[in-house]
Amino acid sequence: MSIEATQDVVSDAQARAVNDELLEVLVTEPQPPVVITEQEVMLGTAAAVSPRRISITHRMLDTLRVVGAAFGPPPPRPHYSHRAAYIERAAMAREMDRL
Repeated sequence: MSIEATQDVVSDAQARAVNDELLEVLVTEPQPPVVITEQEVMLGTAAAVSPRRISITHRMLDTLRVVGAAFGPPPPRPHYSHRAAYIERAAMAREMDRL
């Protein structure tokens, strides 16, 4: 028997085995029903619906608002209260004792 004939026999056997397995899978295993949740439906709907178009007037007003905020005065600096004089003197006395 030649090598080509042997290869043909092997490939025919593999093809039959694959076809038999496919036939068994198709005949013996019915597919379960597909269930789609509400969240999946809403996600699919949100992805399919295009966003509402914003008019050029609204875009220009938003741009002017951003530019106005950029050139506006900075926010006021926070006011930190000073330490009381008696606490300051006590802290200085402790430091002087450490020396």
